[in-house]
Amino acid sequence: MRLSVLLAGLVLATALSGGLARAETYRGYPEVPYTAERLSGALELRHYPARTIAEVVVDGTRFAAINRGFSELAHYIFGENAAGEKIAMTVPVGQTRTDLGWAIRFTMPEGSVPETLPEPAKTWVRLRRLPPETLLVTRFSGRATAGKLNAAGRELVAEARARGLRLSGAARLMFYDDPFTMPWNRRNEVAYLVAR
Repeated sequence: MRLSVLLAGLVLATALSGGLARAETYRGYPEVPYTAERLSGALELRHYPARTIAEVVVDGTRFAAINRGFSELAHYIFGENAAGEKIAMTVPVGQTRTDLGWAIRFTMPEGSVPETLPEPAKTWVRLRRLPPETLLVTRFSGRATAGKLNAAGRELVAEARARGLRLSGAARLMFYDDPFTMPWNRRNEVAYLVAR
C-alpha cells in the first residue's frame, strides 16, 4: 500500500516538474526509448536517441501501404533474413509519405546497428541508422482515419507556429496496436521533426 502511494506521488511530482514518466513497454512490446516534455494535453516534445530502423517503401493508398509494408517487415523480423534469426518486435510502427511512396518502419531493438543485424532476404527491406531527433508529437485513440490524422497534423503545425518551433519534413504517423484492438483502446500518434 505504502509503495503504491509512493510511486503515485513520484509520477505526479515528475509530471508537475515538466518531465514525463513513461513505461518502457507497451502491451508487452518494447517501446522505442525517448524522453519527453509535456507541452499541453496530448502534445509532447520528444527527444529520441540515435536508433536503427528496418524500412520498406510501398506505393498505393495509406491503408494498403501499411498493410503490405508491415507484412514485409514482419517477415524480416520473424526470421526471413540471411541468418534465419528472429528479432524482437518494438512499437510503434511508423509510416511517412515520401516522393517514392509510403515509408513503413520498424525500429530495431535498442542497441542494434545495421552491421550487427542479419541481412534482409528481400532487397527492398533496408536497414539504416537514424540520428538523434526531436519530434513534436500528439496522440489520439480510435480509428486512424484520414480525417483524424490530418486534424492531428494541422494541430501540430498550429502549435509549432504558436511556440516558435520550425517543423521539417512530412508528418510521421505512428501506430501502436494491431487491427483487432478495439478502437477506443488504440494509441495513434502524429509527429513532425523539429528542425534545429
